[in-house]
Formats: sequence, structure tokens, C-alpha cells
Amino acid sequence: MAENNLKTSHMAIVLGIGLGVVLLIILSLLLTIVINRRDRQAFLQSRKSPDERLRNLDVVAQTRTLEDWFTSTKDKMGLSDAVDSQFVCAVCLEQVNRSEEIRELRCLHVFHRECLEKWFLGDHFNCPLCHRAYFVADNPPRNDYVWAV
Repeated sequence: MAENNLKTSHMAIVLGIGLGVVLLIILSLLLTIVINRRDRQAFLQSRKSPDERLRNLDVVAQTRTLEDWFTSTKDKMGLSDAVDSQFVCAVCLEQVNRSEEIRELRCLHVFHRECLEKWFLGDHFNCPLCHRAYFVADNPPRNDYVWAV
């Protein structure tokens, strides 16, 4: 009988410790979620409107037609007229027509205007092809979420 009570006591202790550990894990996860949500909401509220952000992009990636860009770049680089002027946007993988508006980055890579704008508004500040930085954010995005297990 005493042996049976001892087993029951040990079982209660083990279950109590296990339940305590599970509760601590759940509480730490809930706390992490609350902190991350609060930080994300504060970050999103501090962000500028898309129009304001695109004005910042205009400073580092001017807009013009592919024809204008190719004519001036071809001369700067000393390329002959025989050079193929077919361009593919690395964001959407569609061909860029000569009359379409493009954005040119410092690295001389060009993209559809709309494609680079979507890329930029998604908090990407590096060239989609060579990953060279073309913009430094005022408030860089916070991706340093804390995970407690």
C-alpha cells in the first residue's frame, strides 16, 4: 500500500513538472506573438505612403523609355548597332518593348517601371539581378522576430 502511494506521488510530481513546462512554453509563445504584433503595427504605422516612397525611388532610378535608355547607353558603352536590343525584365520575365517605360538602376540593369516599383514597395532595396544596393531605407524593415521555444 505504501509502495502504491509512492508511485502515485512520483506520478503526480512528474505530471506537475510536465504541465508546468508546457504552460511556460505556451506563455512564452503568446508573449512573443504579442510583442511581434505590437512591433509590426508600430512599424507599419511609421511607414510613408507608397506615393512618397516612389518619389524617393525617382531619385535613384529614373524613368524613361527603353528606346531612350538604349540609345544613350549604347553610345556610352561604345556598342555597335549590331548589338541585340532585346531586353527581358528580370522581375516578370517578360520582354521589354522599346516604347515601354523602364527604370534604370546604377548598375545599368533595367526593368519595367511597374515591376521595379512593386519590387521596391515590397521593401527590396537591391537590384533583382546583381543584388547591388540602390537605396537605403529611412526605416529599415524589422525582420528580427523573437522565437522562444
